Amino acid sequence: MDDLEDRELVSRVLTGDRTAFAVLYDRHARLVRAVGYGACHDYDVANDLCQETFLTGFQKLDQLREPEKVGAWLVGIARQVGREWRRSRSRDRHRYGKPPEQIGHDGEMLDESEALLRQMAELPEDEQLALHLYYLEEQPANQARSILGLSRSGFYRVLDRARKRLSRALEILKGGEAS
Repeated sequence: MDDLEDRELVSRVLTGDRTAFAVLYDRHARLVRAVGYGACHDYDVANDLCQETFLTGFQKLDQLREPEKVGAWLVGIARQVGREWRRSRSRDRHRYGKPPEQIGHDGEMLDESEALLRQMAELPEDEQLALHLYYLEEQPANQARSILGLSRSGFYRVLDRARKRLSRALEILKGGEAS
């Protein structure tokens, strides 16, 4: 079932095939989780937001107009779930400022990969998603640009801009000068 297109999987889910939904989940969960992480900067919360996104997606799947774009549709739901989480969080009066960027929750210094993920979370969302799809999920550029709704050149512009911002931010963290 892994080799089926999204359109066919959506059709099967709508006819009651829960295994098809599991395949959709496996295919798109990392990206949805990345969107959630962008909203909260916490892996545990991002997992909860991912689950909420897929639950909402499952409940509203019959409203999806273009089944071949289920990945982009789920990203849209994830963005909304993240906005709602941030809104509810902003009402919490016991919230304190976020910790400095290079210090983890336990007071330990972050390693380079954690610092990179933190810096990536500070990028605009389109840049975060482009990096995530292309490098972390190893999606072909054509598929990644389709999920983001960008032209080929638009996708590469966003990816290039993201790499440059990330590079400058990491140079600053290492104590160097931004070029």
